[in-house]
Amino acid sequence: MSKEQDSGFFKMFLIVLGALVVFTIVIMALANKISGSSDEARTADPQLQRIIARHLAPIGSVRIAKKSDAGAAGAPVASAPKSGAEVFQGTCFACHGTGAAGAPKVGDKAAWAPRAQKGLDTLLEHATKGFNAMPPKGGNAALSAAELKAAIEHMLKKTGVVVGGARQSAPAPGTPAAASVPSTPAPAPASGTPAVASAPSTPAPVSEKAANVAPAAGAVVGDAAQGGAVYKKACFICHDTGAAGAPKRGDKAAWAPRIAKGVVTLKQHALHGFNAMPPKGGNPALSDQDIANAIAYILEAVK
Repeated sequence: MSKEQDSGFFKMFLIVLGALVVFTIVIMALANKISGSSDEARTADPQLQRIIARHLAPIGSVRIAKKSDAGAAGAPVASAPKSGAEVFQGTCFACHGTGAAGAPKVGDKAAWAPRAQKGLDTLLEHATKGFNAMPPKGGNAALSAAELKAAIEHMLKKTGVVVGGARQSAPAPGTPAAASVPSTPAPAPASGTPAVASAPSTPAPVSEKAANVAPAAGAVVGDAAQGGAVYKKACFICHDTGAAGAPKRGDKAAWAPRIAKGVVTLKQHALHGFNAMPPKGGNPALSDQDIANAIAYILEAVK
């Protein structure tokens, strides 16, 4: 093949290749134009737009109300206050239904009576701010004052205790005072009857220290041997663990200032309650002798 033939073939090849490139560009431009026209036609179709919007719509939404929205039209209304029974079951039952941490159990009149004497305002203040082992609002900060008051009234009603019912500040009008001196003089002794020497009707006061050191006649003396059973029944929950600040049995440093007050004072605290300790350790079935025995058992460990 000559050089002229090779040159002619090469030129023809370039012409054909250039024509193919131009043809390809033209085809791509036409296809792009047709495709764009179709997309515009579909986009303008309102029915197609509704279908697309329905498929892309979110499943749900979350709305967080602000404090400033309160009272505005359409704002959510605050839930109704809970009843006393509901607050008791939801918050108070953990302690006042079981006696945990020395809390007075519902139904225990002996434990609730001295508390009820303080009045509803005092009970409400203790429940609101916390008292001894009880946290403020029983640990439920969402409770309102009205709900706390309803819960207290519910517990008192279930227990059968009237607020302040045991307290009587003054005798009723027209009722003579119990300590009043009778206005009618005592009759003179009959003839022949020897006169009895007069003596002061009120014995001389005894100091608290003397009363604690030497018990009065008839005072209950504790039996440490029998007190162990009472201790395991009612006292060990706090005095073995130190719950609610109770002095642990055997802790001489904790018991020393309490022993200094005297056995009589310790017994009175155990019988009537003191700080977080409920009367009789929360077991009203215990007798005075049981309490004395339990005290003797506890003190025996710190001699």
